[in-house]
Parts: sequence; C-alpha cells; structure tokens
Amino acid sequence: GGVFEVPQGLAKLLMAAKEAVWLRIASLDALMGDRDEAHSAYENVLRYNPKNVVAMTQIGAVLAKKEEYAKAVQYLQQVIVMDPNCGEAWAVLAHAYVMNDELHKAYQAYQNALSNLPDPRDPNLWYGIGLLYDRYGSLEYALEAFLAVLKIAPHFERIEEVCFCIGIIYKEQHQPDRALEYFSRVVRNDDTPAPLTRADAFYQIGHASELKKDTNKAIQSYKKAIQENPKHAKTLQQLGWLLHQQGSTPEAINFLQRSVDADPNDGQSWYLLGRIHMSLREFRIAYDAYQQAVYRDGKNPTFWCSIGVLYYHGTVP
Repeated sequence: GGVFEVPQGLAKLLMAAKEAVWLRIASLDALMGDRDEAHSAYENVLRYNPKNVVAMTQIGAVLAKKEEYAKAVQYLQQVIVMDPNCGEAWAVLAHAYVMNDELHKAYQAYQNALSNLPDPRDPNLWYGIGLLYDRYGSLEYALEAFLAVLKIAPHFERIEEVCFCIGIIYKEQHQPDRALEYFSRVVRNDDTPAPLTRADAFYQIGHASELKKDTNKAIQSYKKAIQENPKHAKTLQQLGWLLHQQGSTPEAINFLQRSVDADPNDGQSWYLLGRIHMSLREFRIAYDAYQQAVYRDGKNPTFWCSIGVLYYHGTVP
C-alpha cells in the first residue's frame, strides 16, 4: 500500500487549527503574566504561520517588557512591512525606540500608532509618549501624557513609575507640594517594581521637602531611604550636606564618607567633604578631597576653583 497523504485542503485546515490553539495558549500565558511561556507559545504560532502578525507583534511586546529592545525592533519592523496599519506594532516599536534613545524614530512611530490604533486610549501608549516628551525635555507635554495614563487606567501596571515621573516633573517646575503628593503614592506599596526602588522615592520626598524648607521631614525621608538601601549614594550625599548645614558636622562627614564608599566615582561627595574640612580649617584633608573630586570630574569648574581658593589663601601644605 502507498503512503497515505493528507489532502492539501485538510493539511491547511490542520495547520490553521494548530496556529489558533497556540495563539489561544499564548494569550492565556500573557494574561497570567508568564512572559517566557507566552513567548515560546507565540513562537509556536509562527511555526504554523510565519506571517502571523498578532504573534509577531506580541513577541515584540514580550521582548520589550524584558528590555530586549533591539530584538523587539526586529520583529516589529517585520510586522510593519506586512501590515503598515498595525497600530499596536507601531506603539510597541515606538516604546522600544524611546528606550533605545532613538527619539526621532520614536516620534514618527507614535504618530503612526495614534493614527492606526482603533482606540488610542491605551495607557501603554500614553506612558511611552510621556517618556518620549520627557527625554526631549518637553515637560509640559510629558506631564499631560502621564496624567492621561492615570485618567485612562488608574490601576495601570506601571502606576508607580508614572507617579514617580509626574513627581519629578512637578519638582522641576518648583511645585514641591504636588510632587510630594505623587512621590507619596509610590511608597504606599511595599513592593515597588524594578527598576524603581522605594529608596529612590524616599530620596525624592526628602529633596522635595528640602525645597519646601521642611528640614525635619527631609532628614526623616532621607533616613527612610537609607533604611531601604544603606548604600543609596545620592541620599547619603544629600543627607550629609543637609546635616552639615544644620551644624551636625561629625555626622555629616560620616554620611558623606559612606556616600563616597557607595559610589567612588561621584566627584560631588568628595567636593562636599572638601568644603566641610575647609570650614573646619583642616586644609590638608580638604585639599586631598578636592583633588579626588577633580580626578572624578576634571571639567567641573567649581572643583578647580576650590583648589584655587586653597592656593590663594596659601593654605596648601
């Protein structure tokens, strides 16, 4: 007997059925938040139909969430060749471009996403547009986009990041009260999603409190940031300098020394140590600290000036 061959029509139906099953499995995995399983299920869809636009778009989205932006771009560009009107692919592609700092390409891609998405009220889309404007330095537009995310999806999966970005913008616009309102929302949850940390948020609360001249709250918040992360260099630096201004100089030196240990490459902490030792008339130690600052950032005129001042007063040993 001859080998039984599946009629071509039936073979096509079987392939389509398997493609549909894998697509269903993949979307369930994605719903459950299992990115790796979803990724491999979408790859199976492509085994049965290499031109499945949905699968390729979703693989791009999974890769973007895993921060594998270059790979995501490869998949999404293929989708757009096959279907130039796929709004979702344009949206994910735009986000990948933003994260790769290809801002001009991101801007074009967002325009295509907005004109092709059936419902442009997508929080991911506006979150990405907010990031794009933020990178461009257009803070007003960025703020508008981030606030739109909160309006569209109050329980958005990256709500903490959005609130953090809004807080930073308000702080830069010299509106510390509004900034504090949004930073406080970030620390309400015990588990802040990476890469954001509770220490980052407490640091910002401290800084915004300083802008309000609320020194006690600033010190409290900086200390909370250090509880969360004892090596949070920026907080150690800021708290050290604030304590020196409050007259707690030995404590200030301790925090600045810890800041230097946590991030030896930040010249600012060395410079501040130099300033404190200058005020204590410990010129040799001040000179050494200024030297360290200059090694870290040789283009900073303030650091050079400080060494100049020491020479001018004839206090260099």
